[in-house]
Amino acid sequence: MKKVLDFCKKHSSIIVWSLRIIVGATFVISGVAKLIDLWGFIYKIEQYFRVWGIPDLRSIIFMIALVLSTAEFAGGLMLLTGSYRRVSVWGLGVLMLLMLPLSCYLWIANPIEDCGCFGDLWVISNGATFAKNIFLTAAIAYLWVWNSRVSGYVHRGLQWLQSLLCLSYAMAIAFIGYNYQPLLDFRGYKVGESLVETSADGGNLKFVYEKDGQRQEFDAYNLPDSSWTFVERLGQIEAEGAMQNFVIMDGDEDVTADVISDSGEQLLLLIPEVDRADISYTYIINEINRYIINRGGNIIALIATNERGLNYWRDISLADYDLYSVEDTDVKEMARGHISFVYLRDGVIQWKRTLSSIDESLFTDNESDTSFDQLYFDGMRFFVIITAIHVALLLILIVFGAFIMILTRRIWRKNEKKELTLHNENPKQ
Repeated sequence: MKKVLDFCKKHSSIIVWSLRIIVGATFVISGVAKLIDLWGFIYKIEQYFRVWGIPDLRSIIFMIALVLSTAEFAGGLMLLTGSYRRVSVWGLGVLMLLMLPLSCYLWIANPIEDCGCFGDLWVISNGATFAKNIFLTAAIAYLWVWNSRVSGYVHRGLQWLQSLLCLSYAMAIAFIGYNYQPLLDFRGYKVGESLVETSADGGNLKFVYEKDGQRQEFDAYNLPDSSWTFVERLGQIEAEGAMQNFVIMDGDEDVTADVISDSGEQLLLLIPEVDRADISYTYIINEINRYIINRGGNIIALIATNERGLNYWRDISLADYDLYSVEDTDVKEMARGHISFVYLRDGVIQWKRTLSSIDESLFTDNESDTSFDQLYFDGMRFFVIITAIHVALLLILIVFGAFIMILTRRIWRKNEKKELTLHNENPKQ
């Protein structure tokens, strides 16, 4: 034991900085991944709540998601730079007191396959998550003893500025991701991917139909008459595009290959939760629909609901566009938000964004000549700019802090020499 303590004392700076980098970077990446896609983290928390039978309170879940992801990012960055050497370790330690037992429960019970530790950026198993959290907890326990003994990069008097800068960065990427679309898209159906199936002739698909309590499989070339009821589709369409696993239903019929156009303009109106959709937006949706029809395109609404939900939306919105049902996980993966649009040209995704982020005057002003291309949202560009500004300001704080330390030391040494000179000249004093 004595040898271990001696080794820790001798190499404390190297060990502390190694753990700061590993643990801090882990929390920074985890926090940023969640902040970028706050909607995804909200859905994951709601998944936990459903497993535990907790009521689905979106406003509270939103605050939990925002606070947790910001705490991970801020705590990790403070540890990474050696700022708030006691507070950062204590804060991350409290997080691990919650996360370690939770990951152990997930590993044993496996109620959810993906814990959501790194959002959709990096999906790891529950066993790997538990092992990761054991290491992080042990590392934080070590840092709890030794971290305060090793100085950091940011001057102590400027650490409050670093905190403000850190929070500003977190709020910026979370705000844009929540209100527009995630700055980085880690999911399927990315911009530039085609939604047009390259093999719509059925391939190896089997269709299960039911009649008089009996179920039977049919292939695409031998479908039964209308007296049979569609149950499910087996297998996957052989496709190169992003729609390989996406199923659009019109009643009991799979119409995926029919509704996505391989030519011209098309807008997909995505509504993952029809009961949470703001009906005040129905007017602008209808205006956009008229606008795109005049350009030779169309809107199709993909709603995660049943036939009753489709009829409800059709009635309250006075929809003059086609409505279809989809799985909620599919529509949530394609785009984030209560109501969102995905713009296609020749079946290829050009952009995604929430309806609330679109300026209504672009389509309600008679003199406006709107091109759908001008609504393109370049999330990567915004992320690079915001991150570059944050890193640049952080480097300025570090350099300025180093300048203050050098200046302070010179002044201290100068005063020390002056006092020593005065003492030598007046030895009796």
